Parts: sequence; C-alpha cells; structure tokens
Amino acid sequence: MTKINAADAGLKVIESWGVKNIYGLPGGSFDSTMNAIHNRKDTLNYIQVRHEEVGALAAVGEAKVTGKIGVTFGSAGPGAVHLLNGLYDAQWDHVPLLALVGQVPTSAMNTNFFQEMNENPMFADVSIYNRTVMTAEQLPAVIDDAIAQAYAKSGVAVVTIPKDLGWQPIEDNYVSRAADYQKPLLPEPPAEKIAAAAKILTEAKHPLLYVGNGARGAREEIIALSEKLHAPILTSALGKGIIPDSYKANMARQAGWPLSWDRDRIQH
Repeated sequence: MTKINAADAGLKVIESWGVKNIYGLPGGSFDSTMNAIHNRKDTLNYIQVRHEEVGALAAVGEAKVTGKIGVTFGSAGPGAVHLLNGLYDAQWDHVPLLALVGQVPTSAMNTNFFQEMNENPMFADVSIYNRTVMTAEQLPAVIDDAIAQAYAKSGVAVVTIPKDLGWQPIEDNYVSRAADYQKPLLPEPPAEKIAAAAKILTEAKHPLLYVGNGARGAREEIIALSEKLHAPILTSALGKGIIPDSYKANMARQAGWPLSWDRDRIQH
C-alpha cells in the first residue's frame, strides 16, 4: 500500500469536497501542513495573507459568495487567536468554514512550550465542531467529519493538528464521504401556509421581493416569481449575487433604474 504524509492525506480530503482555495499565514507549528500545501500546489491554490484575521475573513467571504465551505489556517498560539474575528463572522452569518490550527509537537504539549496554548476551549463558543487530532491515522477522518459538520450545521469547524502528526506517513487509503454527502432538506411548510402566502402576494398592490442568503440556489424560481408578480427585487448583503445586477427588476442593477412598470411600483 502506498504511504502518504498525514497532512497530505488531510488536504486530499479537503480537495475532495471541492475546495479550490486555502487562506493563511505560515508558522513553525504548521510546517507539516505547509509542506503538504506545497505538495498539493497543482490542485489546491494557497493564498498567503499578512495576518491570520485577513485569511479567516477572506475564507468567510468566499463561503458567503459561493455557498461552499471556506478554508483558513493559523499557527499555534497567537496565530490561532488571530483567527477568531473571522470565525465569529462565519458563525454570525451561518456559513460553513473550516479552520485548521497548528499545535506544537505532541512530545512538547503540556510543557509550556513556546507559543503552546490549550486551544480547544478558546474555540468552544464559536464552533460547531472542535477537535484536536490525536493520531496521524485519524487526521483525514477528522477533517472529513469537520467539513461534513460545517455543512450540516452551517457553522465553523476547527481542527487542531500537532505538527509532528502531519509529518507521519500513513496508508493512502482514506475515502472521503464528500461524494455521498447530501445537504439536509428544508422542511416543506404546510399547504395552508403556502396558500396563505400566495394569497397575500397576489392581492398585494405593490409587492417587493426581499431576497436573502437563504434563497441561494433559487435564482430561476425568484426571477419567475418576480415576472409573475411584476415585483422588483432587493437583496440583503448576504444575498448579493443570487439575482444578477443586470436583471431588469433588480433595484441594485448597475445600468440604472428598472423598467417603467417597476419604477411606477417603486414610486408608490
């Protein structure tokens, strides 16, 4: 069986979930994973930032725009602390985010080693998944579970990796669950609620559609409803991009005000 460093196996899992970019600032406690990032440079785009907070916010921004999980990292101690503002932004807006956090080697843990911190309690409030890898063999499985949990619960997953474990060779046989993962279905409202909502919309004199992040993936349906009701569209900050700015009924469109029928409704 082919061997692979555990950190490389972990990044292969991340790629299997469709991740294209990873944001972060290198540090000594993260060097085994940095080596894996270098090894995977042809399949995973590393974007180096100048501060961990910037990397976390960039990953959150990507997740908000794409609807796919963002990935960021920081080294042990100060690097981990600097991630928090970005992680809380992801928590507040309910977007999936994976944070990989460096840790000193296992042999140096609990010895007050340079920049060593007990990092798990620090992330307890911001995360829906918060684990420290304990063996090299479990590293890809922990990352896999972290991503699945981040998607299922629309939140922050934190995986702390002692740097010596990332260097250790393991069997290259882990199979990610990405291909089998199914996004939880939204509950369908009762028929009477749908009928009541339809009545309100059809009887409204000046209907307006306010579209937020929860409508992501429903562009065609929203446009069809806009056409049927002759209703202009506004989007929240997180809903930006769901409806093209160029669409005639989008009040934020760059080409000017919407068409005459929209303008008449807006003025009233």
